Amino acid sequence: MTQEKIQWQPLVEMAIVLVTILGSTIPLYLHTDSKMEASSARTQAVLEGIRQDMKDFHGRLCAIEERNKK
Repeated sequence: MTQEKIQWQPLVEMAIVLVTILGSTIPLYLHTDSKMEASSARTQAVLEGIRQDMKDFHGRLCAIEERNKK
């Protein structure tokens, strides 16, 4: 029986590639995630402003209709 030698160079190269990919992907994900949270908060604030404007408009419209009925 012959004993096969382990070729370390391809294993080391694959490990370096894996570390490089993870080292660049994880920070990008974290950066994008924080931007998305900020964007989501701004969107919610805009939607809440629109809801408030709709309520105010409805109240004014009801007041105008009441005045016109008299």
